Amino acid sequence: METIVQRLKKYLDFIGISVSLAEKNVMLSNGSLSKPFNANTTIKTDTLEKFLLFYNDISPEWLLTGQGEMLKTGVSVGTKPPEKEVGVHLIPLYDGVMTASMMAQELPAQSEPVEMVNAGDWFRDATAAMRVHGDSMFPDYVSGSIVAMKEVHNKRLIIYGQDYMIETTEYRVIKRLQKSEQPKSWLMCSTNTELWEVGPQKGKLIHEPQDIHIDDAIRVYQILGCIKRNHSSRVVSIV
Repeated sequence: METIVQRLKKYLDFIGISVSLAEKNVMLSNGSLSKPFNANTTIKTDTLEKFLLFYNDISPEWLLTGQGEMLKTGVSVGTKPPEKEVGVHLIPLYDGVMTASMMAQELPAQSEPVEMVNAGDWFRDATAAMRVHGDSMFPDYVSGSIVAMKEVHNKRLIIYGQDYMIETTEYRVIKRLQKSEQPKSWLMCSTNTELWEVGPQKGKLIHEPQDIHIDDAIRVYQILGCIKRNHSSRVVSIV
């Protein structure tokens, strides 16, 4: 007979969230979940209440009694990981943002996803998701939106005219890559064609193309499409 702790473990494994991250998300003190998990002891009632308020897609009946299905949405509990379930593919959404401009920013380590994106049958080849900030790629990517991405390990396989996230030691930016006239470089272009209306730059593009040396790109991700968060669920839904 499964205990509440065992069912809670099964749920966190299903959505791909670690115990420590769950404690952080629910704003619980360190050990509120990990100690009962390690000792397989009971969890305090107020801790369970906070957990259910935050992770509101889990069925309270299933968690407390083991009856019914794990999720309110009707997704059946299975022993296979989510990405193997028919019609379900969860993409890790990482903290931090990609700028749509060339401004420098602090690039924190991305060891754990903050939540998961439920892409259904879409973006089954996506390996990561991240938020966009800035308007240089408007209207294709609106500031605040989330994009699904696939990491490109071989830079020689870049397709010109496609959108990519380029990460360097100084910035993380989303641009449309074109062939550069500079050797061993890409031309990073914006889709926003706004022009300066006044001043010495009048008539020129606000977001001008810029060359980047290929070796300066630490990581490259192909942009697969846009997604948005469903506010009523811990799972992010596609547009």
